[in-house]
Amino acid sequence: MNMEGFHSGAPNLCRVCVDAWAGGEVTGRLYHCYSKQPEPIGRTSDVLDSIDRLCDRLNYPARTQQPRHFGPARPKPQTTQKKVEPQMTRDELAEQKGKMATFVVHVMYRQHSTWQGSVTWAETGEKANFRSALELIKLMDSAVDATLEDESPPQDELNLARPKNPVREETDYET
Repeated sequence: MNMEGFHSGAPNLCRVCVDAWAGGEVTGRLYHCYSKQPEPIGRTSDVLDSIDRLCDRLNYPARTQQPRHFGPARPKPQTTQKKVEPQMTRDELAEQKGKMATFVVHVMYRQHSTWQGSVTWAETGEKANFRSALELIKLMDSAVDATLEDESPPQDELNLARPKNPVREETDYET
């Protein structure tokens, strides 16, 4: 069984439901099978934090490097974790949609202090691989930009809507 081209056995599939995207910042919700409730997204870094926490919780994919921390010592992560049980079916996950766009993110590796994986734009079925978390955000950003361009009025409508500056047209500056 596939969900937008992904193997259903991938435990860490996330569905990023984008409700608004302005100035490079996303707002919306993030869903995964291990919670009935969505994780709210108030800015782009929330997407990365939520997916990283899920991967840590599942220990899948495992980190190849541990993050550095500066300042007071932080507690070491537990090496023995209780099994995480799914709370939502794959079909329920697939039903979740964003107002502006929906992305299915599959992190396959966490190497070189970043992620590698694939992202599918659910509305179009376009799939792309990413080599870093930054590249994932850029791919999502370009997909949302394409949506915004499709919704913008044609150029001749823009020209009609733009008022002309009467001061510049009526004033003759002679020196």
